[in-house]
Amino acid sequence: MKTKYLFLKFIFISMLLPQDGGVISNTSNNHTISSERYQTDSDGNIMMYVNIWGAVPVPGRKLVYDGIDMATLLSMVGGPRQGANMRRVQLFREVPDSNNKLSYEIDLTPFIISGDRSSFVKIKPNDTILIHRTTTSLIIEQVGTFNTILSLFNLYFIIRQSF
Repeated sequence: MKTKYLFLKFIFISMLLPQDGGVISNTSNNHTISSERYQTDSDGNIMMYVNIWGAVPVPGRKLVYDGIDMATLLSMVGGPRQGANMRRVQLFREVPDSNNKLSYEIDLTPFIISGDRSSFVKIKPNDTILIHRTTTSLIIEQVGTFNTILSLFNLYFIIRQSF
């Protein structure tokens, strides 16, 4: 009887807990805001999560130091891949910043050419950075697929003529 009571109590309490893994969100100005803004590590350093997608070797959600710059973040994910479009890197904010902007388009070629960091934008918690591929790299990738399809057609016609 006591086991049944404990089981029902457990079910009731678990129904009251958030169902999204413990992340509580609130809404402000039509933007959903995660409760996970900043954390501290065991040494007391302030940390935050950012997302990086696209043409990088290790995309995903990364826990980084507050104040990280774009070059350091790109280094953490293995740098840009061959064919990455570094002229049009996009940064999307979780909430509008002090300039009331939710997105930025950043040209990182001045940094790549001369180390000029003036185009860098301050990275904030839960920002998402998207690195697109160049049109040329997409076409070159598709040429290989097209070549394979043509080779299969060629093989089919050779086999068909043999019989």
